[in-house]
Amino acid sequence: MKVTAIPVNPSDPIAIVNNQVISRQQLADECVARRGKEILETLINRVLIEQALKSTKQEITAAEIDQEIENVARRFGIGREAWLRTLDKERGISPVQYAREIIYPALALRKLCTGRVSVTPKDLQEAFDSQYGDKLRCRMIMVDKLAKAQDIWERLRRNPGGFEKIAQDESMDAGSRSLGGQLAEPITRHAYPRNVADAAFRQLVDGDPDDKDPTHKPKTGDITGPIQAAETVWVILRRDAIIPATPGASLKDERVKKQTYEMIYEVKLKEMMGIVFQELVKMSAIENKLVGTVKLANEEQQDDYNSVDKSKVKLMNNAGGDSTVDDSAVRAAASGTAGGGSKAKLPPPVGASPEAIQQFENMQKRPLRSSQDAAGAAPAPSTAPPQ
Repeated sequence: MKVTAIPVNPSDPIAIVNNQVISRQQLADECVARRGKEILETLINRVLIEQALKSTKQEITAAEIDQEIENVARRFGIGREAWLRTLDKERGISPVQYAREIIYPALALRKLCTGRVSVTPKDLQEAFDSQYGDKLRCRMIMVDKLAKAQDIWERLRRNPGGFEKIAQDESMDAGSRSLGGQLAEPITRHAYPRNVADAAFRQLVDGDPDDKDPTHKPKTGDITGPIQAAETVWVILRRDAIIPATPGASLKDERVKKQTYEMIYEVKLKEMMGIVFQELVKMSAIENKLVGTVKLANEEQQDDYNSVDKSKVKLMNNAGGDSTVDDSAVRAAASGTAGGGSKAKLPPPVGASPEAIQQFENMQKRPLRSSQDAAGAAPAPSTAPPQ
């Protein structure tokens, strides 16, 4: 076999078919036409992060990247080489791509978050309650209109036993509908989104703290009022069972306290990483000539920002990661009962199926998504092409 160098000049032959030359430039043009938008977005994201590191006189070394890959592999209980082979074989992510497009931005954003993440005693207590406290197993009916949710609630009030049939016939959550609305995972206290979890525990577990009559306490089979989970999504939950709190668990146990602290710190760090990346995008001037979009630096602060005709001046979407960390902060608290609050754009209910989550994302057109869930690294606005 003859080893040859890869052509580097635009006019160099990259392939020859029956004496007909395909040049490197032809290959480049084809690649731009097929995947140029995604790959350019990758490069833009990477440049934003590199510029931010340089401005703060920080850097990510090869040793740090190697160590993080080792750490991720260890969390999955396998060796480094086995982890990289798994990514390549099952996810189509090469070792170079993994290091450059997933590990690097995650480490960089962690450094850029230095000094911006803190864990309060309230955070610690709520994380403990979520991890070790009682959990709620329930069924869900999901609809897209408040009026429909109220109609279903009235029918359930007259016939509580009809919950599963209504869920099968009318719930828009494809994942739980065939199971009579049964959610795969229990809801925990203070879970995300907060308004859904809080309403569920208030109505189905804790009850009214001022009502001392034990006969009025919530019981298995009770249902909630309609809970607004997103701008056009309402849910009704039915209590199936309570999973008791972990016996003997206490924040006075230093091991438990340390684990809980690390858990909530990672959650808050991931949220801050998303915020930091959004800040980088907002403060940057980005002209994308491939798709013809222009975003001015700090354009939302300009006096005429709201008067600009957005149909004529396209604004570049916030590029990169997810979700998870994107605009995940709840922007407004939705009502826990029918007719009790204003509409709010909120994330999907706890325990919703992947299909339902996709419905929420499609409806809300959320601009920031993560491609890191497959990689095991801390979620960050990835420089990899969107999935």
